[in-house]
Amino acid sequence: MFKIDELQNSRIQRSFSIVSGYTMPVTHFITHQINKEAQKPAAIVTTTANEAEIDDYCHLVMSQLKGIFVQRASKRYGCFNPEVTRVKGLTLNWLNDQQSFLSWTKKISEQFADMMDNTELEIDGYLAFATEELADTDKLYIFHLREKSNICLTADMQLSESRVLVFSNTGFGLCIDTAALKKEQEEGKRSEEKYFTFSFGRGDKPIQKLFSDFAGFIDTLDTEQETQEFLKIVEEYASSLPEDQSAETKTKVIEYCVEQDKQGEAVEFKTLSGQLDSSAPEKFEQFVALKKREYRQVRPRSESTMNDPEASNELAHGESVVKTELIPDRKSLKNYLRYSGKNKEVTLSFAATALGTDISFDASENTLTIKNLPSRLLKQLKPENKSE
Repeated sequence: MFKIDELQNSRIQRSFSIVSGYTMPVTHFITHQINKEAQKPAAIVTTTANEAEIDDYCHLVMSQLKGIFVQRASKRYGCFNPEVTRVKGLTLNWLNDQQSFLSWTKKISEQFADMMDNTELEIDGYLAFATEELADTDKLYIFHLREKSNICLTADMQLSESRVLVFSNTGFGLCIDTAALKKEQEEGKRSEEKYFTFSFGRGDKPIQKLFSDFAGFIDTLDTEQETQEFLKIVEEYASSLPEDQSAETKTKVIEYCVEQDKQGEAVEFKTLSGQLDSSAPEKFEQFVALKKREYRQVRPRSESTMNDPEASNELAHGESVVKTELIPDRKSLKNYLRYSGKNKEVTLSFAATALGTDISFDASENTLTIKNLPSRLLKQLKPENKSE
């Protein structure tokens, strides 16, 4: 097995206290080492002979990796590209018991290494493969794990070098809902479900893009566009409320969406609507549905819609199926959220993204420091700079 960065021990121990005595649904866990230097023509794969034992330690590793995967903002949602059948075909062979999980992981690792041959790309670390059985579905995960050198003491108190995993530096990750994939195969048509999630990690974008292409991932859900549309609806809804309720409503919406995103859950409009107004729990939900129908009638086809035959078919037949949930784009949410307040002398409003960059807050003194003031404000503060 591998070691874990000592700096992460406290986090690991906290995770252990949560999962100890609780059987997580991990059913397989395998790692294969992969290495390629930039100037070398071929990648080298060192495969594992056996699957890892599914013990508490394995559960902890998966807990860490899933937590990282869920909380990342850089996730994309879609399915297998029907024109790229390599990984999909191998995966279905495994799901249909035509090969073992160990054999499948070796083939995936070796074929990805072959794809890297004769490129100037470099990679070092491990490909980790895992599965879990949940109450309503099954999930398949692939992660790119990275490691670093560390100095440790041996049993006889001698200094020695070791290699340790660094979860904070985890590369790409993907998750496939295998139950939905099998259903797609059984029905013989492309699933409407977005059963394939790809997450970009730290650095090495060319490697991550290469693995995405290798896996045959195709993005069929434009989370940024859908979130922008939703925020426009929120703005319209809030503007119809009394001024004192408007800002509070927008804040509640954003806080709920951000929390759902951190948990890896979709935003359900029905649930959100009930939280916004318990006396009229369907009011916001109905407003969203109405506006979505209006936008659908005039919205041009996006690239993701063009890639989605089901959505294209709906548009072609004039259907108006309104989504009841949203997979939010965290960046759009953060850009929308603003801090604001006023007293008799001062009114302030700024984007949340400015806090920590152009604006800093000292909680001990209750003061704000503002840098890069707007040019218009500077001209008012420095009359001598006004143009003559």
